[in-house]
Amino acid sequence: MFGDLNIVLVILICTVIGFILILGIWGAFMQWSVFFRYQANNRRQIPGKTAKEIAEEMLQKLGYGDVQVRRTSYFWLFFFYKWGNRYSPRRNAIFLYRNILNKSTVTAIAIATQKVGLVMQHRAGEKKMKFRAKWEVWTRLAPNMFVPIITLGAIIDLIINGGAVGAFGIVTLVFVGIAILYTLIAFYCLYLIIPTERRAGQLAFETIAKYNLIPAEHFDRVQGLYRVQVNVYIADFILAILNLVLDILYIVAKVASNR
Repeated sequence: MFGDLNIVLVILICTVIGFILILGIWGAFMQWSVFFRYQANNRRQIPGKTAKEIAEEMLQKLGYGDVQVRRTSYFWLFFFYKWGNRYSPRRNAIFLYRNILNKSTVTAIAIATQKVGLVMQHRAGEKKMKFRAKWEVWTRLAPNMFVPIITLGAIIDLIINGGAVGAFGIVTLVFVGIAILYTLIAFYCLYLIIPTERRAGQLAFETIAKYNLIPAEHFDRVQGLYRVQVNVYIADFILAILNLVLDILYIVAKVASNR
């Protein structure tokens, strides 16, 4: 019976790994396509102001002059590179990498102004953005924390039960519940990134066009960069789900093999 179960688990795990590889290739393709598009537009200069100055002008015109535009710290550069260009409601500031902040390229201006779109949603009290702003900082490590949280509970159980192998009890179950709750909240935040980032691009473009903050000849390129960035978030969300499924199958396989 357990032999058949193990065969089924192996097939399931191999299937999931196959999906992860396929979608991983697709996700990498999406990320590289965005990278090359960013690089191409990073050589196109928009005469006049830097990305920081245009973002600040947008904020002033919208009545959000209290929001600062600042350089991302080295801590984010080394440990959370992916989220370096961001809007932080807690700090009331937009953070940008130095190679974005003081440049006047299409790419730099698109990235900076898109973050202003996030400010607009947050200040307007839009529910999705408010939930994301409240919880996102606590869920940046998802789904990688699912297994460690459960493992911590199992270790505590082992200590309580004198190191007896398989003596997993109430503490492990509690930590499993914590891991599930944390993961649900984290994945909802990951999902909310997609619609809020898409809407941020729409709002930013409307503001740019309304106040003529950049020459009209660059509108299409900037708007195109808003759109392609959303595809990366979609790819990240799908890959995160598949990684979580693989972690769950790994735990199930471990439990089954110990019986």
